[in-house]
This record gives sequence, structure tokens and C-alpha cells, in this order.
Amino acid sequence: MRKISVIIPCYNVSLYIDRCMSSIAGQTIGMDCLEIICIDDASTDDTWEHLQRWEQLYPDHVVLIRQEVNRRQGAARNMGVSVSSSDWISFVDADDWLEPDFFEKLYEPVTQYACDVVACEWVRDDSEVLSYMDKSRRIRGKEQYIAVDTEEVRKSLLRSGILGDGIHAKLIRRRMLVDCEIFFPEDLTYEDMYWNPLLYVYAAGVYTIKEYLYHYFVNPHATVMSRNEMYHMDWITVQMIKWADYHRRGLFKAYREEMERDVLMNAACFVKLVIFRFDDPPFSFFQLEREFIRERVSDYENNRYIEDYSELYRFFLRMLYSSINRTEFLEIVEQARKRWEIP
Repeated sequence: MRKISVIIPCYNVSLYIDRCMSSIAGQTIGMDCLEIICIDDASTDDTWEHLQRWEQLYPDHVVLIRQEVNRRQGAARNMGVSVSSSDWISFVDADDWLEPDFFEKLYEPVTQYACDVVACEWVRDDSEVLSYMDKSRRIRGKEQYIAVDTEEVRKSLLRSGILGDGIHAKLIRRRMLVDCEIFFPEDLTYEDMYWNPLLYVYAAGVYTIKEYLYHYFVNPHATVMSRNEMYHMDWITVQMIKWADYHRRGLFKAYREEMERDVLMNAACFVKLVIFRFDDPPFSFFQLEREFIRERVSDYENNRYIEDYSELYRFFLRMLYSSINRTEFLEIVEQARKRWEIP
């Protein structure tokens, strides 16, 4: 059995998938340790042909799945987990790439510590070619193991954000994902916004490597970077799913303030998205978010974690808990754009 299943959703990534796969094929841990599962999410370019060439090169290691209908990354990742056969899972985006010792570095702690998640640092990279960092520049700090053995430690972990806010740059125990039903919303964007907090909720132990080992490609055509798209409304849908799921799992009994902190941050981030991803920010989107968050968190200032928020996010929360009309909203939008420059 392979040690690690690498799950890669692929949609119209013919320009980038070879770079991603090359960085995996060159891993110091060795291909014998890896099962690479590529899910073509109904691409309309020649992504599938590129994947087939990699399957021919590594027939014992590359598993290809082709979906006839585009279901977005959540469904593709769920499919990858369902067919995976390794004890450990790593999600890699098809336009990203890995430092050569990524898997060796992330796998080593699981042989020494009782952990369910190992995470490393990641770097934004706009390179169009496969390039690696100088090892002397990769280190950010000391490695750390946390045994999550009390409720207070869990609360501290939930607040810390130590595992990052995305799905990449991690090694995750497959059994935890399956047993705790940690899956992705399907047919929606922003699926990782639902998924990532559950790692903090259920991991019995985590290990963090303060070293840049994952290259996150700054793709101007990426879903989250696109402007004026209606699918950005999926953000609110995912928030609704998450809030209902927190209730279903009974998480508010022990971790209400921590769960509220999470959704408050999501609400502030959505306002930022509306302001900076739309040429003409839709007031209706803002209204829906305002209604959603105020129904669930009546007074955000009573949350003891509000001190964690930056000035920018406190500004957005004040907007949500005010009674501004459309004209006032647009005036505040202009103020925010002049005050903060968001790429």
C-alpha cells in the first residue's frame, strides 16, 4: 500500500498540470510511496491528454478519473478521497507545485508523533516555470507538535489558525476525514471554507513545519480572483451549510465563541470580496450577508476573540452591524477602496 494519496482536481489546466506532476514525480520520498489521483472535472481543453501521458509514464502510481459533468473542486476532491487507498491524504491544486522534499518533510513527523494533520508554510508564486527556493530562505521558525488532549487546548487551536486557512500544504490522516465525515460541499465554489475548520475541531494532534515547501500559484484566472462573477454568492451558501453543520455536530455546546469567531471572520471576508471583486459592488449581496450574520450572531462585540481581528476586518463588521442604505453603502465602498489597496 502507498503511504500517501495525492489528490489533484483538474479543470482546464493543460498549461500547468505538467509542472505540478513533474514536481511530484521528483519527490525525494520516491514514487513508490505515492498514489497520485487526478480527477478531470470535464475539462474542455487538452488536460485529459496531458494526464494520460503521465499515466503512461507511471501506470502503477497514477490513477485517472474523468467526470462527464463539471462538479467543481469539492466533488472532485470527495471522489479522490473515496477511491484513495493510502493512510494519508494530501490535496494539491493542479496549477501549484511542491518543493522536492515536500512529502519527505511532512511524512517524517507522523512516524514519531500521534498526529492527524501535518502542515507546512506555503509561498505565493507567480512563476510560469517550475522553480524552487533556496533552502536557506525556506525556514520561518521552529517546528511544533501539539497534542490536543483538553477542551482548552482545542479552543486555543481553533483560535490560533496554525494550520492555515486553506486545504493545501498539508498531510492529513485519511481515517479522520472518513470517520468524522469531513467532506467538501459539491457544485459550489469556496468549498474549503467549510472543510478547513473541521480539521481544527477533530484533529487529536497536529504538527507544524515552519518551512516554505508549497508553491501557491498566483493565477489571475483562478476562480477566487475572477471579477463580477455571480458564483461569488456561493460564499453565503457555504456559510449556511457550515452553520447548520456546526449545529448538527453539536459544536456550539463547547465551542460557541470559537464557532462564532469563524463565521464572523467569514462574513468580514465576504464583504471584502464584494467591495474588491466587483466593479459595481452589489448591495443585495451585502444585504444577504448582513441578514445572515446578524440572525446568528446578534452582537459581535461580545465575542472575546474580536481582538484577533485586524482593523480592516473590524471595519467590515461595523458595516454589517450598521443600518446603512445603498447610497451609504456605496460611499463607504469608495472610502474602503481609497484606504486599503487589495490585490
